[in-house]
Amino acid sequence: MPYLIDTDWMIDRLGDVPEASALLDALAAEGIAVSIITYLELYQGVLRSEDQPASERHLDALLDAIPLLPLSRSVARRCAAVRHALKQDGKRVNSRALDLIIAATAIEHGLTLVTRNLPDYADIPVLRIYRPAAP
Repeated sequence: MPYLIDTDWMIDRLGDVPEASALLDALAAEGIAVSIITYLELYQGVLRSEDQPASERHLDALLDAIPLLPLSRSVARRCAAVRHALKQDGKRVNSRALDLIIAATAIEHGLTLVTRNLPDYADIPVLRIYRPAAP
């Protein structure tokens, strides 16, 4: 599975945004996964929903086909190293703690992160970020 899908794209996929559905369907042929942190963020949306049971079923149905990667000891160590390096460079880490766990998950599993949230990931040099081909 060469791609880790960030929360922004998953929210759009749950909202049936055609662009997100098309991208995830195309990348699924090569393999996609999501971080447990993305699940956490998506589940917050379930809790905000007016119809929580339906929202949870919709989320579960989508994730039935997508592997969920845990926050393992190796991911935690990788995240600590990324945080340390960023702090050494005087860059912010606390306000984007969850994003850094997602980044560490991608790095640890050798995955390319699919995100539109470039500002929170651009300064992590070892992180591969998906860039769609120009039309």
